[in-house]
Amino acid sequence: MESGLSFLWMMVQTILALAVVCGLAYLLFRVILPKFNFAGSSGSMVRVVDRVTIDARKSLCVVEVAGKWLLVAISEAGVQLVSELDAESARIAEGEIAAARENSGTSMIASEITGKISQALGKKRVGK
Repeated sequence: MESGLSFLWMMVQTILALAVVCGLAYLLFRVILPKFNFAGSSGSMVRVVDRVTIDARKSLCVVEVAGKWLLVAISEAGVQLVSELDAESARIAEGEIAAARENSGTSMIASEITGKISQALGKKRVGK
């Protein structure tokens, strides 16, 4: 009978330890690391503002390059310029997205980000 209780106690300890490790990992990746910009230095000419994954091998990125805001598609075929965004609208959308992320504590739903990107699209279209 005692061995059954000690096994149960070890299982409870293991589950609690796993919960603590998962909680610390969540805090690290969702709260602490996003506050630091490890992607590049502040003096860089290129900055990836946001990225939305469409599927496993395709994504859309908003990139700021030397003051220009670009919407690019990334896939196995390479990187393609989709559109040049209006800089003023893109900065406003970036501020709204950042404020919403800070308020919620987690990342926004991809459809909301895509909606903000589509609002920021300028009249210039590149490609098709």
